[in-house]
Parts: sequence; C-alpha cells; structure tokens
Amino acid sequence: MSSVSVRRVEPSLSMADPLAAFVPLPFHHVLFPYGFPVHIKATDPAVIRASELCWGGTKARFRENPIELRFLITEGSTRRRQPAIPQFRAQSNLLVMVADRNNFACCDLSSGLGSAFLSKAAVTHASYFRFHFLEAMAYTLLDTRHLVTVHAACLEYEGRGFLLVGDSGAGKSTLAYACARRGWTYLTDDASALVRRRKSRVVLGNPRTFRFRPSISTLFPEFSGPARLRNGKPTIEVTVENLGTIRTAHECEIDFVLFLNRANSGVSDPYVERILPENALPRLFQQVWPPELPIHQERLETVENLLDAQLYNFFYEDLDQAIDLLQQLSRRGIPA
Repeated sequence: MSSVSVRRVEPSLSMADPLAAFVPLPFHHVLFPYGFPVHIKATDPAVIRASELCWGGTKARFRENPIELRFLITEGSTRRRQPAIPQFRAQSNLLVMVADRNNFACCDLSSGLGSAFLSKAAVTHASYFRFHFLEAMAYTLLDTRHLVTVHAACLEYEGRGFLLVGDSGAGKSTLAYACARRGWTYLTDDASALVRRRKSRVVLGNPRTFRFRPSISTLFPEFSGPARLRNGKPTIEVTVENLGTIRTAHECEIDFVLFLNRANSGVSDPYVERILPENALPRLFQQVWPPELPIHQERLETVENLLDAQLYNFFYEDLDQAIDLLQQLSRRGIPA
C-alpha cells in the first residue's frame, strides 16, 4: 500500500472564524483615565497612539479590575471621508454605537468590556476616532462601573473648588479658560467625575484639553484654528500644555456649585442667588443608563454629596466681572 502525503491546509477566515472572534490583538496598552486602569487591545498601532494622546502620562490611583477595550481595524483605503457620527442605543447591560456597516461598537455595561470593529479610514481620522469611539467607550464604561459624570467644568481657586454647571453652549469652557488665565487651577471644562462608593465631594478631572465653540475667537483671538465636528457641533480642541502658563490638577474638593446663566439681556453686574438642594439635585443628576443596571441608587447618593456645598444660580455677562465676583465669593461669601 502506497503512502499518502497529507499537506495541512489552513482554513480561510470565513471558514474558521466567521465572527472574527479569534483575530489576534497584538498591540496592548494600559492607561489610567481618572486613575482607573483601562486595558486597550488592538490590531493596529494607531489605536495605541491615539490612546496616548488621550491619557498618556496619567497615573494609577484606584485598585479596580481593568476595563477592557478591544479594537479590530479592517484594512483598506485611508482616503475615504470621515464616517458618520455614531448613534448610541442601550438595552439592559448592552450599549451599541453604530456609525455604518463598517464602523460600530458594543459595550457590556455590567462587565466593563467593549469591542469595536472599525475601518482604517475611521482610525486615520484621529480626532473622530478618539472622540466618538475611544473616549466614548472608555468614559461610558467608567461611568457605569466606578464614576458619576456631571456635565460641569471644575476649577480651584486658593484651595476652594468650584463646579460650573451648564448644558452644552452655556459657556463652561469659556469661563473656565478665562479663570485659568487669571491664575485659577484648571481640572476640566466639561466632564467632572465623582467617585462612587465614597462619601466626599471630590471631583476628578482630565486637564489635558479645552474644547471650544468657534465663537471663542471673538473673545480670545488666539483660538481661531480649524473646527471639527463633535456630537454634531463644530469644536476647536486646544491642548493645555501648548498654552504654557495654565496651572492644572487632577482632583479637588468642591466648595461651590454654580449653575451658569450667561445673559445677553443687559445684566449690568454679575450676581448669585442661593438655590435649595432639592432644586439643585435634578439639575445635577440625570438617569441616563438602562433601569436594569443595579447602579442607580449608588449614583444618586454620590451626587447627593454635592448638596453639602454652597449652591447658587450665577448670572453674568462680562467675564472679568464674573471672575471678580467668584473670587470675592471664595474669600468673603456673598457680597452685601
């Protein structure tokens, strides 16, 4: 009987791995946004470079199981235009982010695992990738696992912490930058994070960037660069280290919570008015995650810690006058 030579034939991807579940992820990196470990795995080193732009140099501060983000990048032309802005939808513990058939992601809000399947074109548009996928996935999972994020800027003046609360377009970034130019310590201009399972008013920030609307150039002509779409809104991103003299910190304890009301109706002098805790709470806390997640009471209790701070509505128009009043408030309380 003659011998038969058998040659091993590797199955094609479609035969062996129709779900792309066994694709190697050779590029690994661990970073620490807000001090929490996030393990990033990818098929493309551009993902690692982008993560360094977001959180390079951040230090470990919390001993928690790492959040894991996986990115599978399909090869192809990098000349295609930027993909669409993804839509977000959630049910129970799953959140999906879909831009198009080649660019989508899913996050398990309970376990802290996220995976994205993206085109090379999406990653080549670095700002798009960072904001709409990399940062969105990391901050979503941190918020459902460890944090409560408040839509507010945060700064510190002479050891006292200020939380500047407002919707998009309320002027948080503009006032935060104006304060930083006057010597205040900058933490964040938009997302202030409270650590859950702690009885404190300590806020964590990420003071690496300012993000402005293009109208900022009317007040600060130095910011007249190109704008990119973020959440469908034109945005100018400025790296803080390029500004030279801005002092930064990664955390502070909040003494004052101010709800911004920047007027265009002839307010001659800025002023503050006290707000009751029961009126402040609905403006600080929003129930955004699916009701099945067992995190809502813990999140509510975390935000309620802020109600022990001094709570004000803040009405202003001129930035310098506004900062003068805030500094007086910090040193002497409400002026007579």
